[in-house]
Amino acid sequence: MNQINSHFDAAIIGGGLIGCAIAWRLSKAGLRVVVIERNEIGHEASWAAGGMLAPLSEANQADAFFELVVAGQKMYADFARELCEATGIDIQYRTEGTLYLALTDKDEEELERRWRWQQAAGLNIKKLNAHDVLKLEPALTPQLRWALEFPHDHQVDNRRMMTALEAAARDNGVEFWTKTEATSLEISNNRIAGVETTKRNIVTNTVILAAGSWSSLLKATDDKVVMDFSVEPIRGQMIALEMPVPALHHVVYSTSGYLVPRADGYVIAGSTTEIVGYNKRITAEGLASIITHAVEIAPNLSSQGVLETWAGLRPKTKDNWPVLGNDLRISGLVYATGHYRNGILLTPLTAQSISELVLRGESSINLTPFSPARFDQHSGLHLSA
Repeated sequence: MNQINSHFDAAIIGGGLIGCAIAWRLSKAGLRVVVIERNEIGHEASWAAGGMLAPLSEANQADAFFELVVAGQKMYADFARELCEATGIDIQYRTEGTLYLALTDKDEEELERRWRWQQAAGLNIKKLNAHDVLKLEPALTPQLRWALEFPHDHQVDNRRMMTALEAAARDNGVEFWTKTEATSLEISNNRIAGVETTKRNIVTNTVILAAGSWSSLLKATDDKVVMDFSVEPIRGQMIALEMPVPALHHVVYSTSGYLVPRADGYVIAGSTTEIVGYNKRITAEGLASIITHAVEIAPNLSSQGVLETWAGLRPKTKDNWPVLGNDLRISGLVYATGHYRNGILLTPLTAQSISELVLRGESSINLTPFSPARFDQHSGLHLSA
């Protein structure tokens, strides 16, 4: 290994949306920042996602996580505007809303449950009959029974957003080390001292772990550090299809799948949820299930061409909540990982809260429920005896 050291104010492990957004915030504040990425920038979960900003559509109950994702969604209009002003890249933040269809008895039960608790919570949700739904989206199946409309569940083009965030960070002096693996953390007296990588060593007192599904692979230089929590990769396969006629405008959910219309004239259909380790293969079974559910939602898609297929790995923790905040035993180690299905939605909020932690020692957003301390009496990484 090349032993020439490089000095930075902060090292971010992981070059997806989360890592790049944090790097942008910290570099704007004047810090010298490096992003270490094992692959190419933004080409893992950030590139593979559907770009849905759907806190109400996906929520099961009102809890701390629900409050977090709702707060994250409220940041998006300003975030999209700021990013466009900084880079000239329109990330296509769209506000048509989301429709959640009832196609079966089981769907009706699920939608009624969501309707009841979200109505009781005073949230902006509407119940539409089939006639009204088809007036909004004539391409949808006439077999639908009714739907819930979530006017504040929006979408963004995550690939454009990834391109914009990398550009914004580079413009502010962030260094990107691609095809570079962070092999271990250097820890001295329970404090971060640096990072060993396959490129060269980094000297820093601040490390932000934003490596998504690869977060649990990080070790210490003496191999005595292990994580008390794990981040598991969950494969999701996706398909891009030609836009049907008439065109779709809303994000459309069913209990079996979803459709995301893009302004560039195609539809993303997804997705599978598979525990297969780090395997990103695209399978006939996975594609068949996605297409079946997509055509159930919008029958005209059956005659449309397939433009692209891909798969990504969602980073899932044991309780499905992200890990955000300081390690309480290793000073200078900060977590921003495990976002699972909400990495796109929580990018602006995570960038703000984590950069605040680094810059001033506290966040304006309550991160206590998402601390690594929730997994064990020790927090995050701990030293073995």
